[in-house]
Amino acid sequence: MVDHFVDSLAGLSVGGTYGFAVDSAWRTLNSVYHSSGHLIAGVLESLQHGLTAVAGHQWPGEARVEFEGQAEASGFDGLATELSTRLRELLSKPIEVKVTGDPYSSREIQIGDFPAIPCGGTHVRALSEISVIRVLSIKRKGNRVRVAYDALPP
Repeated sequence: MVDHFVDSLAGLSVGGTYGFAVDSAWRTLNSVYHSSGHLIAGVLESLQHGLTAVAGHQWPGEARVEFEGQAEASGFDGLATELSTRLRELLSKPIEVKVTGDPYSSREIQIGDFPAIPCGGTHVRALSEISVIRVLSIKRKGNRVRVAYDALPP
């Protein structure tokens, strides 16, 4: 069963049958971006133990992950290089993206050995479904550290 949320109930009735189509290319692209955001969060938290992912925006063309906490003193240029290197290494391995928990109350996403993260979004089944994650920038914005990125399916 799939729940659908609509802007208006106009023209719909309980028990009615309605057709719809899923744009598979768009869904795949969004799954790649969404899973990439979770992977960036896990990797950066492991590289910078003082940072915790608190927000994400995974739309193609404007994707970012935001962190709160204290970043270590090293410059963000070096961190971007280190993050990019680690992401490339992980994308080259057969790592599963698992959905766990109850879909209505405790759904989580777990990538490899990274901690599970509560999430109800669309995701790839394995990192092999992501060809590249490109870190565009890492910068401080207010009290947050923001990582902007692009991602591509194979």
